[in-house]
Amino acid sequence: MLDADTFSNKNVANYTNQNFIPFKINAESKSGMELFNQFKGTGYPFMIFIDSNNNEIERLYGYLPPEDFITKLENITKGVNTFSDLHGKYLLGDKSAETMFILANKALIRGDDSLSIVLYKSVIIHKNVSWDMFHQSKLGLGKIYLKSDQLDLKNYIDEFPESPLIKESVNTLLSYYQSKDMQSSEIKLYNNYLNKFIDDPWFLNQFSWRMAELELDLENAIQKINLALDIALEDKEKRAMMLDTKAKVFWKLKKNDDAIITINQSIELDPENSYYLNQKNKYLQSIN
Repeated sequence: MLDADTFSNKNVANYTNQNFIPFKINAESKSGMELFNQFKGTGYPFMIFIDSNNNEIERLYGYLPPEDFITKLENITKGVNTFSDLHGKYLLGDKSAETMFILANKALIRGDDSLSIVLYKSVIIHKNVSWDMFHQSKLGLGKIYLKSDQLDLKNYIDEFPESPLIKESVNTLLSYYQSKDMQSSEIKLYNNYLNKFIDDPWFLNQFSWRMAELELDLENAIQKINLALDIALEDKEKRAMMLDTKAKVFWKLKKNDDAIITINQSIELDPENSYYLNQKNKYLQSIN
């Protein structure tokens, strides 16, 4: 999307060429992996801005539309709201909640967890902290502590069940439980939040897919994926993915004919998707 939409934009290209020396490197190549590790990258796409002395000025992750990307580039050339700018202000005595919060987020994506922890903790107890910054900081701390298997995020979820970030917090903890093979904790968390997120087709789809992987509670998984499909009536791509989930659950239930009928519906909605075709072949082979 960056290539097709942002980097190909004339204004982006002109501003970049006038103010930067751009390089695009395959992060999965040997040299790319070395650089990715050197700068403690945490995801893709990864854009890093370096001065002539090899000092990092700023980093960006993910997709940004052309207008937002140009704004970021302008801030970098002006030295405004970059990590260096905010860190300098902080060291000179700017302890406002906003400065510390933005700096904490930037430190987090740089892999500087120790600085992020100090800043997030300061934001949480700041007299002028906004409701949004408070919860973002709580979530940020929770994500950091999970790296050392500290379940502060669970405490946050229990303490603030109406948090505006409750869904992201729950999904983060679910991913952690899955990575640590803490199956009973994972299933308990799903069950605690299925009713709360009953109107979220993606959460229902995620639950059904995971139950199919674990081969547990499959009848409930069918019920939930049917609910998800009812919600996502108009979106063909989403329906194709959810029908794929339903087909997998059917297959795990040994209902191979139903699995084939359902995956055929995914193929009808997205006929060029090779994954769905491969799934159909797998289900057909299980009959034979």
